[in-house]
Amino acid sequence: MIFLETERLLFRAHEARDEPAFVQMHTDPEVRRFAGGRPWSVEEALTRFRTSYLHRPRRTYGLWAAIPKREDAYAGMCGLHGSSRAAYLAFYLARRLWENGLGTEAAHAFVAFGFERLHLSRMLATADEGNVRSERILEALGFRDVGLEKLAAGRILHHYEKRR
Repeated sequence: MIFLETERLLFRAHEARDEPAFVQMHTDPEVRRFAGGRPWSVEEALTRFRTSYLHRPRRTYGLWAAIPKREDAYAGMCGLHGSSRAAYLAFYLARRLWENGLGTEAAHAFVAFGFERLHLSRMLATADEGNVRSERILEALGFRDVGLEKLAAGRILHHYEKRR
């Protein structure tokens, strides 16, 4: 079942056939550099996929598998997590799809969904310091930087907010 669609992307629940690409994406140091700071081991990626992503999300909130229409192959995930009180936008794409506007397209679709269909009054997001691509996308979509948080091991997160 397709949850959401854009000009170039489909969003659906994760399927078993997505597992190899999911594992490849989350074991890639460049992808994970700004998503927790370290690549997952193959075993960790497999476990997380099977316990937390396979056949999910089932409803509105969660990270949906992003599928480029021209490839019909898993390319990452995007969605809203949290709740209507604190809905967070998140988007992760495999490195092979960076710099072609798909991140912006995916994020825009979920921002529009959140405000137009869920009637959210605000949306939140975070980006690791130095993640220029994500910062550019969030700012282009009207998010503003509302503060930063220093985490363990020197990781710094910028908090973003967008109001309807």
